[in-house]
Amino acid sequence: MENRLGEDNTETNGLIQSDATVTYGLDRRSFDFTEEERADESNPYNTFANPGLPVGPIGSPGAEAIDAAVNPADVPFYYWVTVNLDTGETKFSETLAEHAVYVAEYQAWCADNPGRCS
Repeated sequence: MENRLGEDNTETNGLIQSDATVTYGLDRRSFDFTEEERADESNPYNTFANPGLPVGPIGSPGAEAIDAAVNPADVPFYYWVTVNLDTGETKFSETLAEHAVYVAEYQAWCADNPGRCS
C-alpha cells in the first residue's frame, strides 16, 4: 500500500481505494455499496475519494500487519482483491485492467455463494 502514497505514483494518484475504508465510514459490515457512496468525499474514511491515509484506523491490526507496515515488501502491486472469502485467497495486480479480471472472479464467487458478500 505504501507505493500508492508515493509522490511519483501515476497509477492510483495517492488513492488507496480500499472497499473496507468506504464501508467503515458508512458503519456497514458489507462490501456492497453504490458508486455514489464510492465517490462521496464527505466520508472521511473513503480512500476512493480522499487521497492518502484515512483519518484513523479501521481495525485493530495484528503483529503481522504492523510488521508489514514498518517493513513493507518491495513489490510492484497497486491493487488487491480477496477472491474467495472462505479461503482468504487474495490476488494482487499491477494494473487496473488486471485487477478488473480479479474483481470479476470475486463477483463470480459471490454469485456462487449467496449471502456471503452483502
